[in-house]
Amino acid sequence: MAGEGTVLLRRSALGDVVLLGAITAAVPRPVTVVTDPRYSELAARLRGVDRVLPWGSPLPAGRVIDLQGSWETRRMRCDARLRKRSLARRRWLWWGGPAPRPPVPMIYGEAAGVVARPPPWIDMPRRPRDTLALLPGAAWVPKRPPEALLVACGVAWEGPVVVLGGPDEGDLVARVAAQVPGAEAFTEQGFQGTLERLAGVRVAVGGDSGLTHVAGACGASVVAFFGPTHPDDGFFVYPGEVVQRALSCRPCSLHRVRSCRQGDRLCMDLSTEAAVRAVQRCAGSS
Repeated sequence: MAGEGTVLLRRSALGDVVLLGAITAAVPRPVTVVTDPRYSELAARLRGVDRVLPWGSPLPAGRVIDLQGSWETRRMRCDARLRKRSLARRRWLWWGGPAPRPPVPMIYGEAAGVVARPPPWIDMPRRPRDTLALLPGAAWVPKRPPEALLVACGVAWEGPVVVLGGPDEGDLVARVAAQVPGAEAFTEQGFQGTLERLAGVRVAVGGDSGLTHVAGACGASVVAFFGPTHPDDGFFVYPGEVVQRALSCRPCSLHRVRSCRQGDRLCMDLSTEAAVRAVQRCAGSS
């Protein structure tokens, strides 16, 4: 592997690492992804990836592309980087500008000098896709969709339902699953079991979370509830629909949001009817 290939630097977060899949099969091989060890298992499943190294490892030979854009990576030896123009557009969106940012896969492709590829980016075993996945969690609590909204989608679904989450979301996942007759609750440290279940998922429903990105990368149609963040920030790139509410205070964050500044989280007070209809449309078009 020495002397050739591509090294992609992306430390965090889960959704951003998943979006590497748009270019991992397009850049010259062998392809090495350097990321946080939490995401190594998933990064290794992206099409075109030959190996994954933990963040902080000595960089191997090859063309190094900085897709993190942090102060740390700007001090590292890199052959190409994210363009500042994309970061400026994020701030413009936050300040109420009308122009959306280009899709993140396109931004990654510009940095790497390749054309980004559409999802799916993770090869899955062939099996019937008849399941609805409910994704109630998010790393930042204000981005979590209302449980009642997910339950309504699950109850209306005519087929298997699975509720998925991370290792710290067991109580939340169990609570949602208990309200949907026959639903399976599943959480884990890692991704193996989650990916196995996503192989049978037709539609995934969740907020702006890393697991929503994983579902889209695995080939599911995605119904995404956007509240504090906004789909025009370029992260929603999957077949499916967005359910959101137009409020002057949105977006209140580009990514991390610890609390609602208004104190009411009205951005997540979304229509149950709109959510269920979006799921039904995605199921019909999948």
